[in-house]
Amino acid sequence: MSAITKSLPFHLQIYEILKGKILNGEISRGERLYENKISQELGVSRSPVREALRMLEQDELVVVTSTGLVVNPMEFSDMEEIYQCRMALEPFAAKISADKLTNEDLDTLRNLVTQARVYHNQKAYEKVVESNTQFHDIIIQSSGNSRLIGIIEKIRSLIILSRKTEFECYQREGDYLDEHEGVLAALTQRNGDEAERLLRTHIMNDFEFYSLAYEKVLKN
Repeated sequence: MSAITKSLPFHLQIYEILKGKILNGEISRGERLYENKISQELGVSRSPVREALRMLEQDELVVVTSTGLVVNPMEFSDMEEIYQCRMALEPFAAKISADKLTNEDLDTLRNLVTQARVYHNQKAYEKVVESNTQFHDIIIQSSGNSRLIGIIEKIRSLIILSRKTEFECYQREGDYLDEHEGVLAALTQRNGDEAERLLRTHIMNDFEFYSLAYEKVLKN
């Protein structure tokens, strides 16, 4: 595991290290976490490890089971609930952001859409995910609503976790990129209502894609 420094409180560093490993798939969904093992690997006492695990539990990235503390296995019902929350929250963030995005922000969004399409054509799907995540993040952050941003960020981590084991990247048709262009056009026109509507449709389509992918995994 990564080295711990004295620049930040230990429990925060441990939290970020473990969260990163969970979200990049290095620690698998359903894998048990051992407080003592983590403390030995990082060369710290068990107290900050315990606090870091408590923070991850609050994020729902880890859960307590009859066998101990494990990375959230993420059932389909969990994913469905998370997407329902996204459909309620992210489009509203887009509506707020329509009047707040700067011209520089809009240029960045435009570049990200172009970049994502290039990566898609190259089948560089991990890069597509990165570009699309940045696209959504800029819109969300531009809302300026810190509470809304915080709630969405928690959901975003669970979305990443839910995708990791079965279907890691956007190996799909490019229609979702067309949807991003539609959202961008509405934002450029400062049409918050249209941006809200289009982003909600985009997230609904995203959920439909991953629902079908999940079904294929179960059949295999």
